[in-house]
This record gives sequence, structure tokens and C-alpha cells, in this order.
Amino acid sequence: MKKNLLLIPLLFIFIQINATNNPLVDSLYKRLINVNDSLKAQVLNDLSWELRNSEPEKSVDYGLEAIKFAEKYEDSEELVKAHSFIGVAYRILGNYSESMDYYYKGLELAKKYGETEQEGYAYVNIGNLHIYQGYYYNAIENLNKAKEIAEKLSHKRMLGYVHLNIGRAQMLREENYEALENFNKALELRTDIDQVSGRAVCYKYIADIYLELGDNTLALENYRHSLEVVDKDMDKDLYANIHTMLAKVYFLNGNYELASANAVKSMKIASDIGAKLIIRDNYKILSDIDLKTGNYKAAAKHLEHIINYNDTLFNQQLSEKMFNLEYQFEKQRKQAEIDLLNKDKQINELELRRARTYNTALLIILALITALFVFVSVSLKHRREQNRLLEKQKKELDNINKTKDKMFLIIGHDLRGPIGNLKSLIEMLLEDEEIANNKSLLETFSIFMKSVQSVSDLLENLLLWAKSQRNETSFSPENISINTVINRNLQLFRTIADHKGIKLNAKMADNYDVFADKNMLMTVVRNIISNSIKYTPSGGSINISIEHDDQYNKVIIKDTGVGFDEDTAHKILDTKNFYTTSGTNNEIGSGLGLLLSKEFVEMNGGKIWAESTPGKGATFYFTIPISTF
Repeated sequence: MKKNLLLIPLLFIFIQINATNNPLVDSLYKRLINVNDSLKAQVLNDLSWELRNSEPEKSVDYGLEAIKFAEKYEDSEELVKAHSFIGVAYRILGNYSESMDYYYKGLELAKKYGETEQEGYAYVNIGNLHIYQGYYYNAIENLNKAKEIAEKLSHKRMLGYVHLNIGRAQMLREENYEALENFNKALELRTDIDQVSGRAVCYKYIADIYLELGDNTLALENYRHSLEVVDKDMDKDLYANIHTMLAKVYFLNGNYELASANAVKSMKIASDIGAKLIIRDNYKILSDIDLKTGNYKAAAKHLEHIINYNDTLFNQQLSEKMFNLEYQFEKQRKQAEIDLLNKDKQINELELRRARTYNTALLIILALITALFVFVSVSLKHRREQNRLLEKQKKELDNINKTKDKMFLIIGHDLRGPIGNLKSLIEMLLEDEEIANNKSLLETFSIFMKSVQSVSDLLENLLLWAKSQRNETSFSPENISINTVINRNLQLFRTIADHKGIKLNAKMADNYDVFADKNMLMTVVRNIISNSIKYTPSGGSINISIEHDDQYNKVIIKDTGVGFDEDTAHKILDTKNFYTTSGTNNEIGSGLGLLLSKEFVEMNGGKIWAESTPGKGATFYFTIPISTF
């Protein structure tokens, strides 16, 4: 009793400090002072839910307090809600492992106490989190369980969440029209029950679909609808996300001023709630705007921020993968125990098999966790060493040239080594038999490999471009075999192409010698092959051949990719613009590669051009003078 009496004045002081502009939250703060202790769990849960988007850290604190009161007064409904609300807050904070832990605790408690409604919401939350993690089948499995409960209870609010998240899961598989149908069902249900803030989410995802389908007008219209009904004080995560998407649409429409304004506004909101992914996306938009408007110094600064946020998100994703492996193992173990109990006649044999399976699985999991831990530790140590080296170089160059310092902080020579080492390490891991047999790890490291190769190509092109702009490019022509240059590049891209399901073929009937700068020629072939891989879908092929005449050797690189029209053929080789589009797997480029290739080919006395028809692949040609010796 004394403890409760002491709590009341402390709560009063805390409430005065945390007064908000939201009348509902303020009224809950005041109610918390006067309400009986047995009802405090309900008020604390209400506060946790209302603050989940605007102040997720406080949401967690109130949820934990709600658990204490609910356990003390044996309030099972509020106990289950508290676990779910804490999970939601951790999900918004980006801590998926903690979020999943609380979701499953809440699900177990809901089943234990017969809280059917909360059991349905637990399945919705788990499915939602699997969507954030990119696990389509796990998400659908849990959402279908929630749908059964919602339909049984005739629960429109829950059913609205189910349709919304099924639509989001379908977006992962690019089933856009099916997703649009589910989003419209969710919007209709939320309109029926007058759930205004819920409608904002529906409008936002409907706009995402239209943006994906290329209908910028309908996308913009629905983003504006979402902005009109979103709760700007209590749903800051969605509020920030809407402005990010508006910035993307305005950027695509060429309205860079509005794009920049929306990106900056979104970043400010996201910073208030610690939404790192949204902040990273906004830096990407601002960087793209700066590149389009020629503000390369600002673009370099924004790219520096992107790299820092990518490092943070990369470490977080590794932790989530480790947690998911542990969860999958625990789920399999529990299922094995249930199966053993149902087979009384074979209990001894199955017990021995379960023990062997358990020990084997445990050793595998421990080995994977240990390997991941060592990898993360080495990577973090190496990254800290590189950061110290970069900081030292930054100070030395600061008095010489600020622009040069900003550029080479990102693309300096010291980044090549770690990225090359990381690429080699991933290639080794992809060849490992255990990883090759583990679909989840194989998919994860394949994504890492594509990302690292993309970053490696971008760094190389940026460095060469920067040297070219300062007239520091070294030009040392010599007699070299173009066959050797092509074969080295084929070896470089073989792993990337194989994981994307693309065949690389080279038809060279003879050895062809040319008089050219070897490094420049390597760059030209590398950029064209990389470009062909980016825009060729799985199952396609890239064929390389050489034709010869009295003065030139003509290299022909032909792919079976998406192709492009005549207007695009001129844009990609226009030195006045950086033109790029997303690849078949949403690979992102800078537009520098082909421009550098054109410059290097012309410096060596040759020509470069492209021919293509949309949907029928593309063919790149370039000529190099033959060797006269």
C-alpha cells in the first residue's frame, strides 16, 4: 500500500512533464493518477497503444508497467494486450527480435487464458512482422489463422488488418493487382467502422501499388488522401513514410523542389522517432536530386550518410537472421516433442531419433551462430580500423580541398580492399556445402553478393569519373590481347551471373590484339557486361563476340534483357546527363558506367554505340584500333 501511495505523486510529476498536444493522451495521463490500481493495467495499455508511433520508447515503458499490474491483479486480457503492444512498439523501433519475442509470448498467453480476440491480433502482428522480414509464406500462414478467427467473431476491425497485411505480403511477390484488391477491401471495412487513421494506411498502400504500376497520377492522388486523414501527432511513422513516398513521386515527375521539401520534412519526423530506414531512404532521394541538379558536393555528403545508415541496418539484419534461426529451431523442437507424445507405441525409438536430431540440429545452429558471430566481429573490427584511417585522411585533406575530401571519404582507394575482401568472402561462403543446402542462407548471401558487387562497381566508376573531371586520367596505350580482357571480366562476373540464372558466352575464333590502354579497356568491358546482367532477367543470356577489319577490332556484347527504345539509346551515352533505371531485380545504378565507357573508348581512338528493341534485348558495340606490331 505504501508503495502505491508513493507511486501516485511520482506519476503526477511525470504526467506534468510529458503533457502533449493530444487530448486523448493527456486525459489518459490524468486518469492514471486517479484510477484504482486494479484498473491501471488498462490505462497503461491505452497509453502504450496511443504512443506506439509518436513515442515508441515510452510505449514500451508503459507496456512493461501494464504487465506488472495485470499480473498482480490476474487480468489476463490486459496481460495479453500489453505483450502485443510492446511488440508493436519494438517493431516500429526496428528491433524485430524483441518484437517477435513479445508477439509469441502474447500468443501463448492468449491461448492459455482463452482470449480468442487477442489470439487473432497476435497472429496479425506475427504475420505483419514476417512481412517486414520478407518471409512471404510465414506471413500468409499466420494471417490466414487470424482471418479464420476474425470471420468466426464477425470482427470487422481485425478483418481489416488481415486484408491490409495480406495485400502487403502479396506486394512482396509483385502480385500487384491481387494486393490492390485486398487493400480496397481493407479500406471498405475501415470506412464502415469509421476507422479514420486506418484509412490513411490503406490509401498509402494503394498509392504504393499505383506507383509500382507506373501510374504516378493515381499514386499522387492516394498519397494526398492518406496525408489528409493520417494522425500527424500519433502516427508519425506513417506520416513520415507518406512524405517520403510523395518525394519519390515528385522526383519521378521532375519536380525536384517539392521532392526535396517532402524528403526533408519526412527526415525530420523520422528523426524524432528514430526510424533509421526512413531516414536512409530520404538521404537516397536527396542524393538523386543533387545528382540530377549537378550539386555533386551535396550528393557526396548524402551518400556518406547513406553508407553510415546502411552499416547500422546491415548489423541489425544480421541479428534478426540469427534470431530467426533460433526461433525456427525452437519451433521444430516443440513439434517433435508433440509428435513423440502422440506415438506411444514407438516411444523408445522416436525418443532416440529425437535426441539425435536435436543434438545434430543444435550443433548446426551453434556452428552457424558462431560463424556469424565471428564474421560480425571481424567485420566490425575491420570497419572501425577503416573508419579511423578515413578520419585521419579527412583531416590531412581538409586544408587542401573540401570537395575532394568529401568525395574521397566515400570512394577513396581504402574502400576497395574491404569491399574486395568482403566479395571474396561471400563467394567462398556461397561455395560452402552447408550454405548451399540452406535455402535461407543461400538467399541471404546471394543478396549480399549482388549488393557488394553493385557498391564495388559504383566506387570504381566514381573514382574514375572524378579523375576524369580533374584531367588526372592516366593514358598508357600498349599492345594487348582483347581476348584476355574479355576473359578476365567473364571470370569476374561469373558468380553474379550464375546466381541470377544468366548464361555468359564468349565466341572468339582467334586472338585479337589491339593498341589501347589496358585499364581503360578493362573498365569498358566490365561496365557493359555489368549493365547487361542488370537488365537481363533470370534465364537469359549474354553473348560476346569480336569482328575484325583492316583498322579496327569490333567487340559485340549482346543480351536477352528488357531492351530499350531509340530515345533511351541516345540518353545512356549522352555525356551531359546521368541516365539510369532500375534493373530486373530492382538493382540501382548511377549512370556513370556507360558514360565512362564512351569516354575511354573515344580516348583510345574508337567508337561506341547501342542498338535495341524493347523486350528483345540490347546489343552494345565498340571499336578499338588493331595493333600495328
